[in-house]
Amino acid sequence: MREVYIRLAYKALKEGIEIVGPSYFSNKLGVSKPTAQEALIKLAEKNYGDYIPKKGFKLNREGIEKAKEITMKHRLMECLFYELGMSPEVACQEATRLEEHVSTELVTQLRLFFSDRKLCPCGNKIEEEFEDLEVEELEEGL
Repeated sequence: MREVYIRLAYKALKEGIEIVGPSYFSNKLGVSKPTAQEALIKLAEKNYGDYIPKKGFKLNREGIEKAKEITMKHRLMECLFYELGMSPEVACQEATRLEEHVSTELVTQLRLFFSDRKLCPCGNKIEEEFEDLEVEELEEGL
């Protein structure tokens, strides 16, 4: 599973984009549109949202919860890389490269180690609550 797709779909949703198409991911990730489309279809098959032909992918409740978990993991990894001396930008890039390969045990240890932090080096909340849009409102649009 490409966790970065879920995280980016969540980021787009928070920015007011409910349905994200393959072009969005192609531009953000530097992959081909067919590669992005295939990944979105797989996310829908794993029940993280719906793939709407000729439109794109829309997260559902399970997808939003997974995205929040992935976002937290990504931001904790950013904190680690920042502590190792990387700039916030490089820390984010490294977290993106490695986020799919991090064990639950490491994430637990990072949460304990950075328990006093509320923000990642980029200034975003580590543990995010999706308050801008109610999940029920999202589901009504399906």
